[in-house]
Amino acid sequence: MTSSLALWTPEQTQLISTTIAPGCSADELRLFAYACQRTGLDPFSKQIYAIKRGGKMTIQAGIDGLRSIAERTGQLDGSETYWCGEDGQWADVWLGSKPPAAAKTIIHRKGASHPFVGVARFADYNAGQGLWSKMPAAMIAKCSEALALRKAFPADLSGVYSTDEMEQAIEPVTVTTTAAAAPALPAKAGDAKVFAAGKAAIAKADSLTKLEEVTARMEARKDDLSDEQYRQLLTLACEREDKLTAQVAEADPFDD
Repeated sequence: MTSSLALWTPEQTQLISTTIAPGCSADELRLFAYACQRTGLDPFSKQIYAIKRGGKMTIQAGIDGLRSIAERTGQLDGSETYWCGEDGQWADVWLGSKPPAAAKTIIHRKGASHPFVGVARFADYNAGQGLWSKMPAAMIAKCSEALALRKAFPADLSGVYSTDEMEQAIEPVTVTTTAAAAPALPAKAGDAKVFAAGKAAIAKADSLTKLEEVTARMEARKDDLSDEQYRQLLTLACEREDKLTAQVAEADPFDD
């Protein structure tokens, strides 16, 4: 983890910290560099970003970047996307005048005993502006595809979210004028029990799928953690992912 920034020159690191990953700490930049290295996506080509929101860093990539990662595995075996209205009837093309209620993408992976399905409800992801107003069917389809791709390729896409999935989380900026700056709030203490449970769950995860489930639960409880506790759990999860990925590679007799 500590050598991840060696991917970039000091000048490139400075550029990333001010344009592609603004507001991120040195440790968060290392995590971002690790994600770039793991996924093979190029931040300078705007394939991957680090977005700081609410004191937490989220790694985001365009849907083309996620597709590229899946393609590089050599295991992607096609996909289909469907839409439905409030009636729940799925169709392979959306012709309605109103936005679809949901989109479903099915990803096929070579050698897998079952397909991987991602379902995204329009109400959960709709940002209410921009392309979401102009192309609602296409936008919600990207979200369902991102969900399905992460299920199909957890070792490669765990923790990487599409920009389309996260767009609804962007809060509008309101500028106000005040007579004096408000006093800084004290740092959140964090729940020691939640932190300890997170560390134990990460250490206990014996597969990449289980580790992805742990990190998803960790994301759901991040409001109960201090920034430092959350950062430590992210680091532990990345290190655990490295070990599990290495174990999978060693166990695969057909791996070159």
